[in-house]
Amino acid sequence: MSTTYVIVGGGLAAASAIEGIRELDQGGPITLITAERELPYHRPPLSKSFLAGKDQVESVRVHEASWYRENKVRVRLGQTAKSVHIGKQGVTLETAERVSYDRLLLATGSAPRRLAVPGAELDGVVYLRTLQDSFSLRQTLRRGTRLVVVGGGFIGMEVAATARHSGAEVTVLEMSPVVYRGFASPELSDFFRRVLEAQGVVIKTNSRVARLTGAGGRVNAVATEAGEQLPADLVLAGVGAEPNTEWLATSGFSIERGALIVNLRLETPGKNVWAAGDIARFPDPVTKQPRRLEHWDNAQAQGKQAGRNMAGAGEPYTHQSAFFSDIFDLTINVFGDPENPEKVEIRGSMDTVGPRLTAFYSRGGKLVAAVTVNSASEDRTEEFGVLQEAIAKGAMPAA
Repeated sequence: MSTTYVIVGGGLAAASAIEGIRELDQGGPITLITAERELPYHRPPLSKSFLAGKDQVESVRVHEASWYRENKVRVRLGQTAKSVHIGKQGVTLETAERVSYDRLLLATGSAPRRLAVPGAELDGVVYLRTLQDSFSLRQTLRRGTRLVVVGGGFIGMEVAATARHSGAEVTVLEMSPVVYRGFASPELSDFFRRVLEAQGVVIKTNSRVARLTGAGGRVNAVATEAGEQLPADLVLAGVGAEPNTEWLATSGFSIERGALIVNLRLETPGKNVWAAGDIARFPDPVTKQPRRLEHWDNAQAQGKQAGRNMAGAGEPYTHQSAFFSDIFDLTINVFGDPENPEKVEIRGSMDTVGPRLTAFYSRGGKLVAAVTVNSASEDRTEEFGVLQEAIAKGAMPAA
């Protein structure tokens, strides 16, 4: 008898899982259940090319509708899963319908963390996660729009760069001493700050939001704990994300800090249930430590591997993590695990015009991560391979 596959979640991990299943099982029926009303799409363009109006919906989709039909996938858009019954191997939907499975993948992604300050409910306070979020934001951004971005991480900095390129007046508020605090040393943070300031973006570190004020129900200013009052037509909150696992709290899974615990094969403790992407806490192939990632590369690689394993491969997840970002005409690539390094060594040029640098991160005398910065038009593929091999060995590459 054929195996019945059910995938809950409609992002890149879900679409990649279908690819993985079909590599080994061409006939088993697949059902894709997603709360969104769009087919799976790539999220990186939402803060960059799609937000800038350079991409349209069709160009950011992972696959066209015909691909799902050709691969015998039943796509159920706008359907919200409410619980999983591991013993009966079923997923209960918001409508009370129960969908049975032989093999289940959980890939429900994450949701933006909400601002917890007075005034956060005002119109004009926006978040960026979905295609509709990005479309609405790009309809609002105009030359001269006063945009305050709360959070100096990937989403905040990318939106700041895109909005500034569109002519908006942009201020970024970051509560820590550094921007890109997930990976940037003080020296790297200072470099990124100079890059954005050279383009007219105002960066304020060590700056916490106290409250948002408004008139007629719409935001008009951001007040900081230091007493600054920043005029704002729009406020973008980019203060992190939370895994979408609250609906699984009573289903019997192992959940740590909001994420599902999986093993090397991306299996949950629940029989015949896998997890991938933003919601999975997995053993990192380099550090061997539990880790959760919210990046494109991770969703693609884990989705594909989970799909293969659902179809019987039983393979360990060995993919070394990598993620990228673009601001103005620069590309940032991050390999390995750069959090909490004991030492950061930077090689190359840190000029804001035409920079080309690589930062090496080590812990316990072993190389665990690398960050590169270069022109978006420059191909460093060969060098990336050398870096990833060095990280796998834990050894610093030659100059």
